[in-house]
Amino acid sequence: MFLRKLFARALLIFAVFYLFTRPVSAADLVNRSVIVLHIAADNVAGFISRLN
Repeated sequence: MFLRKLFARALLIFAVFYLFTRPVSAADLVNRSVIVLHIAADNVAGFISRLN
C-alpha cells in the first residue's frame, strides 16, 4: 500500500514537473492521448454494432 502511494505521488510530481518545464510537449502528449482514446472508442463501437 505504501509503495503504491509513493509511486502515485512520484508520478504526479513528475507530471507537474514535465508540465512546467515542457508545456508544449505536455500539451501534445495530452492531445495524442485523446486522439488514441477516440480511435479506440470508435473501434469498440464499430465492433459492438457489427455484433447485432
